[in-house]
Amino acid sequence: MDVKERLKNLLETAKLYRSQGLLFEAKGKYEDALTLIQETGLIKDGQNLIDIISKKISGVKKDIEKIEKQPTLPEVSEKDQDVIKELFSDTTGKDKDAAALEGAITLAKFGQFDRALKDLNELLKNDSVRMTAAKNILRCHMARTSIEDAVVQFQKWQSTDIFTKNQLVTIRLFLEVFRFDNFKENISLQLKNPAHVEKLEITDGEIPDICAMIITLVEGPLRGVTFILDVRFQIGNVITLFIEDHKEELLESFEVGNMLDNLQFNSTIATFKGKGIVAEKIRIDSGTRQGDYRIDIQVISS
Repeated sequence: MDVKERLKNLLETAKLYRSQGLLFEAKGKYEDALTLIQETGLIKDGQNLIDIISKKISGVKKDIEKIEKQPTLPEVSEKDQDVIKELFSDTTGKDKDAAALEGAITLAKFGQFDRALKDLNELLKNDSVRMTAAKNILRCHMARTSIEDAVVQFQKWQSTDIFTKNQLVTIRLFLEVFRFDNFKENISLQLKNPAHVEKLEITDGEIPDICAMIITLVEGPLRGVTFILDVRFQIGNVITLFIEDHKEELLESFEVGNMLDNLQFNSTIATFKGKGIVAEKIRIDSGTRQGDYRIDIQVISS
């Protein structure tokens, strides 16, 4: 790939990252483009490009500063959190531990991460839900802050005897898939050829742990644009996405009842294709993700 093509790819990737709110990633790509121009010196009008890219970096830095200056919003009271669990958890036919697990995940879906982490850590004491609780603890860390906090949590578990060696391997593989997905440049930003992606087969309602959903919009102003959306939580075949409220054009595609065709899912065992139905779309009114939207999607066979 020649210098001009490499530069074009960097700038297009940076623009895409910024449009999806991935500001630090966008800044990094713009800086890589600057370095490429300065090191090669092979591009005509290089100084003009440097000036243009420098302005874009300044713009991204301002966006980051605005977000960092926003005050951290407190979680709601414990009483209100109990109401959230009661109203939005489906515990019908589930035992005590399974019901408690779903209640904790529900709190996390509403941005109540501190309480969710507290409840999930309590569930680590119970064999029947220990592994699922552990995975959701990692999901909470990634949804609230970053992948790094999830890695630190895993390292702490390694120094204890709460998990067997085989369980630690399973959790590590689960985490590694998310770490891989976190570096978006390692994943094609286009849907793969359908002939090369297996169809989703659901047996007894079970699907793999999904870390990301890839969708190409077919309507609206963003028609043809591909988005890689992190899956924050999962209960059975229902996955949860968090989407910032300023991404209005993207949010328009997720109206309750909409059928989403030709999706791809990155899971812990494979990439597969399928469909999804938008089951719920709720604006989060409290917690650290106040103002964002929670989208629940029921994954179905292709």
